[in-house]
Amino acid sequence: MNENNKKCYEILEKLNLHPRVVTHEAILNYEVAAKVDEELGLTGTETKTLFLKGKKSGHYYLFITLATQRMDSKFLKNLLLEKIQLVSGDEMTELTGMVPGCMTPFGLKEGLIQKVVVDNQLFLEDKLILAFGSETMSVEMDSKDLKTILDFVYSGQVYYVDILKEE
Repeated sequence: MNENNKKCYEILEKLNLHPRVVTHEAILNYEVAAKVDEELGLTGTETKTLFLKGKKSGHYYLFITLATQRMDSKFLKNLLLEKIQLVSGDEMTELTGMVPGCMTPFGLKEGLIQKVVVDNQLFLEDKLILAFGSETMSVEMDSKDLKTILDFVYSGQVYYVDILKEE
């Protein structure tokens, strides 16, 4: 267990939430995620958390959506008031200790993230599957619990939006 995993557990404990946390082989793509979900009996909907950076400000942002959705860069530019780009794998690992494909939406270093953009489609699902601080741990939780966590961790910094197009 790494520091990110510990921080994730601390947040769950503070909020008295008890989702299913699982340890598994490294998940770095959706094919492996589907195999792990089946092996462990996870029934939630896979999500993805993109780690973004403002091109002018250098501020960091998170974008959380369903695994089947894609980011609308133009919408995010208008919302965040600057062009954004994906953070490079090296920079992501240096700043968060995580590797691309397994970004967690919570448990990060305090003050790192300026804004979080969340696709409201997540809340149409009963259960969600998210990375839990490393490529070898995931969490399956009620979608309402994700909102509770995000509002706690990023109070006043979360945009809940309807912007996405299917890939």
